[in-house]
Amino acid sequence: MTYDPLISRGVSSMLPAANSYWHATHKPPTIPPLNKKVSTEYLVIGGGYTGLSAAITLAQAKREVTLLDANSLGFGCAGRNGGFILSGSGRLSLSAIEDKWGRDIAKAMQEEFDGAVHLLKQRIADFDMQVDLVEGPYLKLAHNPKQAELLCASAKHLESHFNVPSSPLSEKDLIARFGIEGAYGGVELKGACLHPLKLVSEYARVAKELGATLFYDSPAIRIEKHKTGYVVVTPSGAVFAKHILIATNAYTPKRFHDSVDNKQFPVQSSIFVTAPLSSEQRAKSGLTAPMSFMDTRMMKYYYRVLPDGRLLFGGRGAVKGKDADNASEKQRLYRAMLNSFPSLSGIAMDYFWSGWVSVSLDNMPRIFIDNEVSGNNLNRSSGNIGYAMGYCGSGVSFAAFAGQRLAQRMMGSNDVDLSLPLYRSPLKTYPFAKARRLALHGLYQWAKIAER
Repeated sequence: MTYDPLISRGVSSMLPAANSYWHATHKPPTIPPLNKKVSTEYLVIGGGYTGLSAAITLAQAKREVTLLDANSLGFGCAGRNGGFILSGSGRLSLSAIEDKWGRDIAKAMQEEFDGAVHLLKQRIADFDMQVDLVEGPYLKLAHNPKQAELLCASAKHLESHFNVPSSPLSEKDLIARFGIEGAYGGVELKGACLHPLKLVSEYARVAKELGATLFYDSPAIRIEKHKTGYVVVTPSGAVFAKHILIATNAYTPKRFHDSVDNKQFPVQSSIFVTAPLSSEQRAKSGLTAPMSFMDTRMMKYYYRVLPDGRLLFGGRGAVKGKDADNASEKQRLYRAMLNSFPSLSGIAMDYFWSGWVSVSLDNMPRIFIDNEVSGNNLNRSSGNIGYAMGYCGSGVSFAAFAGQRLAQRMMGSNDVDLSLPLYRSPLKTYPFAKARRLALHGLYQWAKIAER
């Protein structure tokens, strides 16, 4: 049984966790479901990075907070991603943001993105989180000569105007230093990676220690207005809450609440992990140290060397959930890996899994509260519903930051700059929502030809 957010009625608590490398190397704690009626001031729906971070922020402010998640800890994005720690979110580069809104807004957005990385690392240190954090180079690779020129020009611009340090890499540099073939150049930046499932386990630990109440395997079936705010019904209980924070991202059911229905497009990304590389394979491929990579294709490939010497390789997945594990999908991704590392031909694929990524219509994530009256003035009398989603696959650091910002907005904090595009408007509704997958299939076919 496969979950598909555009087809399934919702995430069932009976669905198994991903057959991933992360679940093979870490068992997250079991957190029991809700089996009674409870009341709370703040209810967070979704127990991944965003939801748990929101719960942590609320608990640190001594607010009463309860969290519901439809499945086990780490079932969704938090247990399926590649574990890359990058500054940014959405699909718009700083240069694209600058072109659209101006340099001042772009610099303020950069502060938010960099703040997300800082928040993650600060929490890891403050709460002694054991997440297999590894720092190493992050390489952006050009898949054709034109992209190599654009990549180097962009890197120079970002270093001059946004103080983003980077080192240009020629095609020869990539072969000599890293053993990478098939790329036409690139840039080297600072990077870091971690074990994403261990991270969500640590977030849950911290949230509980701070006083948040967590319930997993407790899908929110419906949200109803109530005289005290809202009531959220689950299979074996209900939560009465003044305020609701929706943190379900790509795993949001197709008909859930007016504030989020048809506001994001769940798209699959797939990952495989190889058998451990031998010393000879690591030497030939150049994968001799912890490092991470991403290319410049519209349908990007991303990969990293794991601490135990395996290669993790990811890219776009099947259009439909039911096709996620097809042999053709595995073969397509494996061939893409061989284009960069031909010396790894024949290496075993020990793990393969897929997960859903939330794509916003304008490629910009949102942290928004529907009932906000003006600025940070909330409608305290009738309760509020807010959400954070649309990260477009860039969420290991930013999703937790978005959870913090959502909680801050819900509490009426003045710490959030509401002039930024992230905060000042709701997610745009997808027109012709039922045709999203047809359009995606066409885009994949076009990209296959255009990006050869």
